[in-house]
Amino acid sequence: MERLDRPRTPLARVGLVLGIVLFVVWVLLPLSWVFISSFKEQLEIYTSRRFFPVSPSLAAYRQIFALRQFWTSLTNSVFISLTSTLLAVSLCVLAAYGFARYARGWWKHLLLLMILLPRVVPRISLVVPLYDAVVAAGLLNTHTSLIITYTATAIPLGTWILIGFFELVPRELEECAAIDGASIARIIWRIAIPLAWPGIMTVFVLTLREGWNEFPFVMAFTTGMGARTLPYQLFLLKDSLGIQDWSVISAFTVLTIVPILVVYLFFQRHVVASIVSGALK
Repeated sequence: MERLDRPRTPLARVGLVLGIVLFVVWVLLPLSWVFISSFKEQLEIYTSRRFFPVSPSLAAYRQIFALRQFWTSLTNSVFISLTSTLLAVSLCVLAAYGFARYARGWWKHLLLLMILLPRVVPRISLVVPLYDAVVAAGLLNTHTSLIITYTATAIPLGTWILIGFFELVPRELEECAAIDGASIARIIWRIAIPLAWPGIMTVFVLTLREGWNEFPFVMAFTTGMGARTLPYQLFLLKDSLGIQDWSVISAFTVLTIVPILVVYLFFQRHVVASIVSGALK
């Protein structure tokens, strides 16, 4: 059997390395520019062509930390994204386990397709009907409206991902537990969830990232500081500074990215394990 873990010719290896290098540069160059710009003075960005700051400064970060809007939007982002993620993951676990254990026949695939179809619809096209529903329910400019919409939009993909992991859980283990008197809730909690943990953590990270970065819904459903999140506050920042202070905007961008980046780095082992497991199914 031939090995497929590396290119077989020097030219192919060079092409692979070159492609990886170009991809890394493509991804990291804009992020590096934003990070470095956050340490520059406002005038330096407009007048200097240097990539690195002449005299690095934390003035932009101090200005951001002095803004009450930053702390309010940070609190809103943490609460809304974390609450919606926990709700979505809990519902995805129950729905995916039900599909994996009790759904049979052709209608199972039809239902799975119907579940995934909402992900195909562009999110921006849902803003108007959801806005009418939010206004009718009296939930405009509340955390509840965002938590409900974030949870609902995360369930389809999360359920689809977890079904494959629950199908790999041996039925014999669950049957033995049932014979010993374990309830279905205990079987899910003690057997199914631990064995499907990499997939659950992957859904957790993806859902948290989506809620943290979400913009159209928060822009449509909020009218004041009460429920604004970091992405929307970053959008408003360019109009509240007068002349565009790219140092402050860059610092705000870095502070918006860092929390979700830390979460991903902390859970990356589970995410990688989930991707590898899915590739080997």
